[in-house]
Amino acid sequence: MQLKKIQEVLETDSLHGPVNCGELEIDSVFTSDLLSDVLMCDLENLLLITSLTTEQVIRSAGIIGITAVVVTNNKTISREMIALAEEQDVVILQSRFPTFETCLRVGRVIKPE
Repeated sequence: MQLKKIQEVLETDSLHGPVNCGELEIDSVFTSDLLSDVLMCDLENLLLITSLTTEQVIRSAGIIGITAVVVTNNKTISREMIALAEEQDVVILQSRFPTFETCLRVGRVIKPE
């Protein structure tokens, strides 16, 4: 599935990403606020959903090759986190929805009812 479908259903703001980031393919979604769990993930074309706003999220994304990160709960994302996302070439999106609702919305796009 293309990232733009997820961006549309989540009504996300893109804080970093190439102009054509909506065309990136997402094959798997992982939700966690435990970065140790994230680091154990071995999936391709991965979207991470989290409410964490630390630079460690982007560092972890870079280590395992996460395509995009969605930060939930309309949390403020620091300039440092955005700068690191640019450096690591990780798309970072901001969702106003709580984590649970974000997951439900993404799930409906992946597996329509």
